[in-house]
Amino acid sequence: MTFQLDESLHWTDHFVEYGFSVVKGLVDRSFCEEAVEQIKKIVDDPRPLDQWTSEKPGALHEPFRVGRSDPVLEKIYEQPAVLDAIETMHGPGKWNGRETFYIFLKPYEPEAKQELSKSGHIDFGGDHIPILYRGFSMMVSLVDTEPFSGNFTCWPGYPRIIQKMLIDDPKLNAPGGALECFKDKQLPEPYEFVAEPGDCLFIHHLLLHSGNSSHSDNRKPRCALLFDAWRDEWLTEIDPADPDLSPWERSLAHNGPFKVYVDERAERGKADPEVAAEIEAEKAGLPMPR
Repeated sequence: MTFQLDESLHWTDHFVEYGFSVVKGLVDRSFCEEAVEQIKKIVDDPRPLDQWTSEKPGALHEPFRVGRSDPVLEKIYEQPAVLDAIETMHGPGKWNGRETFYIFLKPYEPEAKQELSKSGHIDFGGDHIPILYRGFSMMVSLVDTEPFSGNFTCWPGYPRIIQKMLIDDPKLNAPGGALECFKDKQLPEPYEFVAEPGDCLFIHHLLLHSGNSSHSDNRKPRCALLFDAWRDEWLTEIDPADPDLSPWERSLAHNGPFKVYVDERAERGKADPEVAAEIEAEKAGLPMPR
């Protein structure tokens, strides 16, 4: 049996405790319907989604980042409940307003099995892994899914475990996103994000997670938008005794008071062109790239 959400916790407290949370119906269904139609145009396949397969239109992980957007999909950042949620997580005035997102599409795979991945990864493969970072991500399901729809899965509670490993060894990296220390370890049952249109998953940057094969009973695919909620200012220290921590900051305070050993932004800039562009813009006194 997969992990079940702790319904006794407010969604922000669930994020703090487990490194993820789910808010049902956060995004309007009308946006989800419009976004699905736009994705059909992007992949050039107007058929009903339960007719899609891994062959046509195929799986898709499509970025829309600095210098590239989409007039329909970017409206995720016009959703009042999304903006309220970002402010709740960060505190007033902290979000930098950057609108970056990805399409995640996983159609039915005829030869796949109904099973979930037994291993996970984090999204900083082979590079410096930030201990405190600058924000979190959100994933909104645009469609109804069911178990084994190629859904996102994650392992609750692992952000604090991974953060402690990084505090003890800040040079730890994860080739391909996989931390070697978990390679042969039996992980607990994950949470599977089985969703309705508009349900939104909040994701800690150190959350151990995985994609999965898509082979659900009714051929329902995963079709989702992943989008960022970042600050321009990178967090450099944390103290759990501070009474004014935001929920996002509280999620980083499980391992006690901590101050970063290095300039994490500069370290990420060595491998991430977007961060490097931010640093250069700041040095030149120019606006941050959006």
